[in-house]
Order: sequence, then structure tokens, then C-alpha cells
Amino acid sequence: MKLTFPSSFFLLLLGAALVLVPGGGLAQNCAQPPPPGCGGVPFAVVDAATGQEVQALCVGRAVRFVPCASRNVSADLTYYTALPGTDVYPPGCLISPTGASTTYRYTPAAAGPVTISENANTVLPGGGVVGTFYTRVLVASATVPPPFRIDPCPAGSALVTVTDAVYDSYTVQAGPNGPAVPIQRNQPQVVALSFGATTITVTGSYNPAGICQGTNTQSIPVLPPAQVPALNRLALSAPLPGGDATLAVDQLPAGYRYTLQRAPAGTAGPFQAVADVPPGSTAAVVPGALAGGYQLLRTDYCQTGTAVSPVRYTLSLTVASAGGRNQLRLADANPAPGPYAVTRNGVAISSAVPVAGGLEDADVVCGTRYTYRVSTDGGAVVSNEASLVTSSGVAPAAPLLVASFNAQNLAVLTPALPGGPVPAGGSLRYRRQPSGGPTTDFLTTTTGRAVTDSTGGAPGAAVAAVCYSVRFTDVCGNASAESNAACPSILTARALDDDANTVGLSWTAFAGPDPGQPARYALQTLAPDGTVLATAAPTAALSATDAAPPADRQVLRYRLQISGAGIPAGTFSYSSVAPLTRRTRLLLPNAFTPNGDGLNDVFEIKGRFLQNFVLVIVDRNGQQVFRATDRAATWDGTINGHAPVNGVYVWRFDQTDETGQAVRQTGSVTILK
Repeated sequence: MKLTFPSSFFLLLLGAALVLVPGGGLAQNCAQPPPPGCGGVPFAVVDAATGQEVQALCVGRAVRFVPCASRNVSADLTYYTALPGTDVYPPGCLISPTGASTTYRYTPAAAGPVTISENANTVLPGGGVVGTFYTRVLVASATVPPPFRIDPCPAGSALVTVTDAVYDSYTVQAGPNGPAVPIQRNQPQVVALSFGATTITVTGSYNPAGICQGTNTQSIPVLPPAQVPALNRLALSAPLPGGDATLAVDQLPAGYRYTLQRAPAGTAGPFQAVADVPPGSTAAVVPGALAGGYQLLRTDYCQTGTAVSPVRYTLSLTVASAGGRNQLRLADANPAPGPYAVTRNGVAISSAVPVAGGLEDADVVCGTRYTYRVSTDGGAVVSNEASLVTSSGVAPAAPLLVASFNAQNLAVLTPALPGGPVPAGGSLRYRRQPSGGPTTDFLTTTTGRAVTDSTGGAPGAAVAAVCYSVRFTDVCGNASAESNAACPSILTARALDDDANTVGLSWTAFAGPDPGQPARYALQTLAPDGTVLATAAPTAALSATDAAPPADRQVLRYRLQISGAGIPAGTFSYSSVAPLTRRTRLLLPNAFTPNGDGLNDVFEIKGRFLQNFVLVIVDRNGQQVFRATDRAATWDGTINGHAPVNGVYVWRFDQTDETGQAVRQTGSVTILK
């Protein structure tokens, strides 16, 4: 018989019980137990395309439903519906007639559980018909492409890593013709690229096994050429342990793995991994680095080839000071250390010498701050920076003192320390030792520049013999011994004849910084402005004779240029300037005969050192008849163009000589014809 569905309610047999609800409806839990003889499955779900029975659904793939073969149901009275969710039934458990079951198809639109309901009429053995309501819940799965990563490798292989978390199992295939082999998610697997494969395909499947799959095909990236990684520089920020190590790296193309490794200090291995370094990096930092040797290991993703950079060993620096020397203590992890290069305050130095445990710099000044760095391995390994203030309880070396005279004959004192100038921060105490007088302190200064003894004599006064000494006290309060006495030479010049055409010179012995070295003297003749006119080497120890002084100089000026005796190379001491003034001389005729015979025809001016003068001649009436300011001027006796007139004429000569002294002479001249 055929079941009908009245509009007021739908009658459903649930075994022997009929469940009614107020208003004529049925309870929503209206599914019946599976019928006997069907293995617990009242109807099968079949893939619409292949006819294969499935136990799960695929999004976008159609299925149809077939009643269990042992059931005697009428195809035209059997109806199905599918609703997303678990135990989701049609309203009132009533399925509207939609046609025969063999033509009903369902295509899941989204992933998740689906409740499939069946309304059917079963023919009873006695010929009656009983209506039934059976359900099944199947899960619909998505078929999205499974994501994965390809890392190309040399020698025709690639490393494939499935990163998908949707499917239950996966296969991987190289190219369109390669074998599909199983692969586990998140477990990198080397895949051989046979037949020149340029793509990788990963297929994901669900359990239970069926036709619900998703595929993803990617092109294999091109692997850049491998390079030997470069570790160009290793520098520390602070002493180890605890300081960071900064590495300058290069030649890290993409497509490879780079691992920073370390070997224990003082060994050549074994190396242990410290950190991964990303491809393309140019720098890396190791916080709180440990002492040892560092290298970069390059591997491809398939572990088919490796290369390592040169090893750079850490170089840790600490500093200390004692006795006016700075110790640079090195902790070098290199089993074959050195040689070392040192910078002090940013400038390369060569004064640091090897000592036990490191280096020592003695070219330092107490109380001065110094900052050091040490490098090795051709500058590829650089220590941390270390700073200190030099300390010492050792007295500094006695200073060197050079005494000289300036152009004003005042003593000029130039101090120095053995090996270099006087450093800033200390003090210099000068002492003055006049000949035959008491020694007194006359100046204390904090500068190493030359100083002038302003207690010298007045200009033009005789230069007194004085010696000097100096003591240096460094910034740590350590005082040196007194310097050797520094005595500048005093030069004296005297005329050996009335006209001073021969000059005798003598001088006191020079005392320099080093009394054990002889002094060398050079005698100089000077112009009024200090220009050197001539230089001669004396043949005697402390004297010389100038037998040919400049004929055109009224005032002769002499000075000694002194070297040797410990004076620093390229510098000199100078003696006092010794002047010698020669007398001027005027030679005028007392008569002349302007008669044209060629003898005594003119009045001429003769003499020596005649300059800055005025010569005036007057007649007996006091009228000026001749004037001259140049010794080349002559008078032929004419007066205002008239012929000479015999008689006596008076002259007056006024001159300011080279020393500034005024000179006046008078006389007369007679004209005779």
C-alpha cells in the first residue's frame, strides 16, 4: 500500500511506540534504529560520478543515496534530504516528495557534519506497508590546496616541507611523471628531481581513504650559486665573558642554511652550533659571547654539501696601570696568537711591547687617560675597547733644559723630557743661578712652552752670566730630579785696531742638557734686522777673529749658533748678540782749484759710514753756496751759476749715525785759482 501524508500530522511508526506532541506534530528525535540485515547502515552514500560508495563527503562533489539491498522499499515512495549539522532533521520529520531516490543528488557546499534523512515505505511480508525514518551523519571535507614549502638543493633534489594542517595524509610528486610517494606534514623530505622536473605537486587526502583530495603544484625555485661564507670581522663590546660579539659577514646568498658555530678557546674544534644566521645578512650579534673560535657553516637544505668561513678567535682586553706603565692584558682564544696591532686614543702606536700575559705601553704620562684597542688576524679580530688613567709612584725622568738668548739678549728657556715634550697637567719649577750669586726660584709654570727670563739686564747693558735648572712634577705628584745646569753662551766683541777693521771675539762655554756631549759653535754676522750675513766655523775653543768684517757696516753684530751638547736635533741655542760700533770718519779738502786743469777741480766728500747727513757751505756773508746729502755730490765752486770766486768758505756737517747718535763737524775750505 502507499503511505499518504495528511496535512494535520505525519504518522510514523517507531517500533511499537508512536510519539505525539501537542498540536499534532512529532518529536524532533524521530530517527529509527537501523533495520536488521543491513549491517547497521540503512542506506548507502555513493559518489555520483564513479558509483563508488563513500563514507565521507567532499565539498563540491555530488553524491546520491541507495537503500540497503535487503530492504523491500518502493523507489517511488522513498525520499531523502541532507541538512548541515549533526542530528538536524526536517521540520516535523517530514520530507516533501521530491522524486525517486535513484535520482536524488546532493552536493556539499561547506565543510562540516551533514545529517542525511530518509523517509521510506517498507513492504511487509504479509503484504502490508510500513513507513520508516532513518538517518546517517557524514562529514563533508574541504578540498583546498595543501600549502607546502620548497627549498632547492644541488644535484637534482629539493627539500619539501608540508605545512598544511587540514588533510590526514599526503603524497609528493616531482614533475608530472614522477612517482607519488607519501610525505608527513612538518617533516622535511628530500625529493629527487628525476627527468628534469621543474615542479612539485603535493596531494592531501582524508581518512577514511576516498576520493576527497586536494592538490597544490609549485615551481621549484632556482638555487643561486653556492659561495664560501665570509666572516670578515669579529669585534667585542666588552671583556669576556659577558661582552657581545659583533660579526661582519658576507657572501650568504639565499637558498642555503647558515649556522654560526663556536669551538672552545685555545682549540681547533670540535665546533658546536651557536645560532642560525639568515641568508643575505651582513652582520650578526652574539649576546654574552663566550671565548672561542667562531666560524660560519653553509649547508644546503638537503645536506648534500657544506662550506665554512675562516675561523675568527675572540680577543678580550683588560688594562691596568702601575709604575707609569700601562699593561694590556689579553685573553686570546686563538691557539696560535698574534701578531697584534694597537691603537691608543684612536691612533695606531708601536710603543706597546710584548710581556707575559699581553702587552705593555711605557710611552705614557702619569694621570693621563688612555683608551686602547688591540687587533689581530690582519684586523679581522678586534678586541673590546678598554680605558684607564695611568698611575705611578715613580718619579719622572729629570727634564732637559736648553738655555738660549733672543734678539733682545734675554735668556729663553726651553724644557723637554727625554723622548718628547713636557706633557700637560704637570708643573715646572725654574731656578736661576747667577755667577757668584745665590740660587733662587724665579718661576713655576704648568706649561711646557719656552719661557723668558724677564729679570735680565736693560737693553744695551752688559749681559750677565747666568745658569738655569728646572724640576718637573707630574700630575701624580711625583717630582723629578733637578735638570743639568743650562748656561747660555755670552759673546763679547772688541776692536783690535782703531778703525775696528779686525775684531776679536770670545765667549763663555755653553752648558747644555747633556754635559757629556761637546757643544759645536758657528759664528754668525747679523744685519740690524737679524738676517744672517755670514757664518764661519771658529777654529779655537772659545774665541775667534774676524779679519774682514763688512766694510759698509758701522755697527757690527755677532752671534753664536750652538748645536750638540744634548740639544734636540734640528734645534739650536743662540748666544747673546755682541754689537761693536765703529767710528764714522769725514774727509773734506781744505782747498781746491776749480781752474779746469784736471787737478783738484772740485770739492769732494770722502770718509766712511757716511749716511743720514747734511753738508752746508756758506760764504763770508753767511749765504749758502752748496748743500749735499749724498757723498757722491761734488762742488765745482760756482755760485748760482757764476764763476768761482776766490776766498774762504765755511762748512757744517750734521749726521745721525747707525746707532742713532748725532754727529756735528765744522771747518772751512779755500777756493784758489
